[in-house]
Amino acid sequence: MDFVTTGPNQYRVQHDSWMDGGGTWFGQEYIDIVQQRYSNQTFERCYEWCSGPAFIGFGLLDHGLCRSLCVSDIYPDAIARVQETAKIHQLTNVSAYSTGTVGGLPDHEMFNLVVANPPHFLACPGSDHYQRIAVDQDWLAHQEFFKNIGQHLAPNGVILLQENQAGSLNREKDFAAYIESAGLEITDVFDSPAHYTPNHYTQIYYIEIRQK
Repeated sequence: MDFVTTGPNQYRVQHDSWMDGGGTWFGQEYIDIVQQRYSNQTFERCYEWCSGPAFIGFGLLDHGLCRSLCVSDIYPDAIARVQETAKIHQLTNVSAYSTGTVGGLPDHEMFNLVVANPPHFLACPGSDHYQRIAVDQDWLAHQEFFKNIGQHLAPNGVILLQENQAGSLNREKDFAAYIESAGLEITDVFDSPAHYTPNHYTQIYYIEIRQK
């Protein structure tokens, strides 16, 4: 299956239908958000955590919001799709790692912008594929992310995460202790302009995080 990005290169992002956890939908809002918040800025290297087939990352790359892209995901089949997309479009500026942990990234990887549509729920019903996409039990993946991402964050680098209040009921407060203990700080929290619906399963909001 293909998902075509909306920039001038129109990258055909290879994926299987069950790999889409919202990246083709609310995940594409990242393009407008990054353009508006960081206007006239092109990030040298962008990292998409929990990337799946990298719908978000390829979209940002296609729109010229970053010069190179790094992604990682716990599921090898998703990373295989990323590699297929990069090969089809002869993209030599894309790196993809099959790892479920930021700590598993090579030490040399440094990022100016970090984005993610990570698992949003502590628990929820659904198939095994959906569980892998949607559930972060006890926020363990988030904890590992915050613990290790700082060592890969370039000077003045920014983390901008998509979260869902339907899962993190206390919003950024659910993650604040992990962020603080990692030497990072929350610099902004704001609702999605288009995809925040109160009392709905889609209550998307953003957390901006930087090094202290």
